[in-house]
Amino acid sequence: MDLILVLKKILFLVNLNLICKRVHGNISSQTSCAGILPADLLEESIPKYGFLPNGVSVLYDTNSHAHAYKFSRNNIDLQFPVSKVFKNCLYFPDEFSIFFVIKHEPLYDKKECILHIGQDNTTLVSIQLSRKYIVLTYNNRKVQYRNFALKDKKWHSVGFSVSASDITMTTDCVNKRRKRLKRKWPSNLPLKNATFQIASCAPARGVTLGHIKDLIFIPGADAAVRACPPKTPQHRHLDNRLPAVPDVYRIGSPGPRWDDCTWTDVGDIAYDLHAKSLKVCVNGIWQHVTVNIEAPTKAPELPRRLDYIDYYQDIRTPGPSIDVELFTIDGEGTFAVFASSRPRKSKKDISIVYKWRKKKFVFYQRLNTDAAQCWKFFAIDNNFFLAVANYGKDSSVQGNSTIFKWHKRRKRFKEFQIIPTWTARDFEHFVMNDKHYLAVANHAKGSSQMVDSGIYIWSTKLRRFKLFQNIMTTGAYDWTYFSVNGYHFLAAAQAFDGFSTLTDSRIYVLQDKQFVLFQTMETNGATDLEYFQIGDSVFLAVANAYNYGPQNIDKKQEYLTNSTIYKLDKGRRVFKTFQTIETFSAVDWEFVTIGDEHFLIVSNAQNRALEGDHLTSIYKWRGVEKFVRVHQMDVLPNTDWEVFTDKRDVYFVYSNAKGKTSQVLKAVFTPS
Repeated sequence: MDLILVLKKILFLVNLNLICKRVHGNISSQTSCAGILPADLLEESIPKYGFLPNGVSVLYDTNSHAHAYKFSRNNIDLQFPVSKVFKNCLYFPDEFSIFFVIKHEPLYDKKECILHIGQDNTTLVSIQLSRKYIVLTYNNRKVQYRNFALKDKKWHSVGFSVSASDITMTTDCVNKRRKRLKRKWPSNLPLKNATFQIASCAPARGVTLGHIKDLIFIPGADAAVRACPPKTPQHRHLDNRLPAVPDVYRIGSPGPRWDDCTWTDVGDIAYDLHAKSLKVCVNGIWQHVTVNIEAPTKAPELPRRLDYIDYYQDIRTPGPSIDVELFTIDGEGTFAVFASSRPRKSKKDISIVYKWRKKKFVFYQRLNTDAAQCWKFFAIDNNFFLAVANYGKDSSVQGNSTIFKWHKRRKRFKEFQIIPTWTARDFEHFVMNDKHYLAVANHAKGSSQMVDSGIYIWSTKLRRFKLFQNIMTTGAYDWTYFSVNGYHFLAAAQAFDGFSTLTDSRIYVLQDKQFVLFQTMETNGATDLEYFQIGDSVFLAVANAYNYGPQNIDKKQEYLTNSTIYKLDKGRRVFKTFQTIETFSAVDWEFVTIGDEHFLIVSNAQNRALEGDHLTSIYKWRGVEKFVRVHQMDVLPNTDWEVFTDKRDVYFVYSNAKGKTSQVLKAVFTPS
């Protein structure tokens, strides 16, 4: 029974989510305050980014796999003006619904408020809990319901639907209790200077002791009908099917619109009220969990371990290549594009795209570039893009970097947008809150290493990138984006300050819609930052490429440096040195997981006569031993590594920093 209640709540939320998107177009409210949209009151009161407000903590319920908020009795004060939800409204609407999902502790205070809407010391509307009752208060009147549902320390959904003449409370989409109002709901409750108070009746008074997952306001009194499925399905023989896209259950329709689940639902679970069974989306079909779903008959895959890496293919490029980008376009296949790093005087500078055909990379397309340093592939909606960071021929003149867009009919990349840059070294694409960003690392401006590096945001209106923020960088070489526990970070590898390669690289965190400095790290000619996770541990590897400046006044072994792996101390919220590895001209780290084994490849951009100087190393994760070198490869000078798979085969691609031949290598395995 416990699981059933939790799963009913899951189905309720799935349907409720769609209501929040559609209800403003479907509900015909008679209130004079028209045009109100559904609102997630928790989202309005608790910022998505940055630190949680005082008195608020996030908990993870391992039994139901849900995140929820818990509130402190001492210093909680979550409030915001009602004008954020009730725009251009003078009076409180007379038809609305409020839903919340809660797991309450066995003990109750005398009075707890899920929600309080009021002004000064006056209560307009509130929802209160006690051991005996769930109470909706309005205009000094109370409507009480016996609290039968919330005493078992399990998740429950509660919904209030209010019309002019009655109030209905629904729990878990099953128990519905309706009460007629002796007097009609007042249509003149003033909203001027009113506020929403969340999880308490007043600052630090009447605080909710339970965990709240959702608190949603919806205009219209029929939201309970829309949020919960009807008791009788339209077709009995379809009882074991759930909607592909959870839809609004229309009034007057005896059942939902049934269909298969889609790829976006894979792994989702839901509770079918009609069949009274738990379902999971598997391969486009909602399956009973109790049914054994057998995989297609095939030979079992034997465990294997990486033995060594062998030569596989040479790739001829127009010139030395600093970077290689691998990407896949749906329906088209796998591609590789190499950044031609040295402009040619007699001809136009180009980079080449290669396509993986019949287990080989073959020529596919030329793209015009200007001393290309880095390629970045990304997708927005159903469109595919390639952005190239161009260093240019003259650091004293502003150059242009280019974004190319995939032409679906011609199956080629076409120039799409120009981004003005200064000796650009890198592009980094990332997504925050469903918005797309593109950060460029500008290396220098004339004789100065200090230059603004731009972060651009995709404008859905303009269908172009526009400037979002400038960050002053010093000899920037690389941007790396990563996210930890809901916080968004951008890390800049800074290689040279004009006097020395011994300088600070920086990590920025998003706060109040701007990236601000989070931490600095002393680096020595840093050219790359590699973010990766192993289990619950978060790491950031820095590739230090060159040692120049007062710290090496004799100019000895300038390419021999120490590169550092940092580990995030989550308690202190700082990256700390975890391991230092001696490297030679390390321009790139590449983290690779093969099976259950983790590896780090470090590039070697030089090829010296000294023994060992020309070798490229692979390190393997060995727990308390940290990363241990397991392979040394005698390959060409290399600046960037990428890894891809074709069925069970694993391939490594690297760009040659000094010649026109880059290479593909293939992993050779032995049974473990």
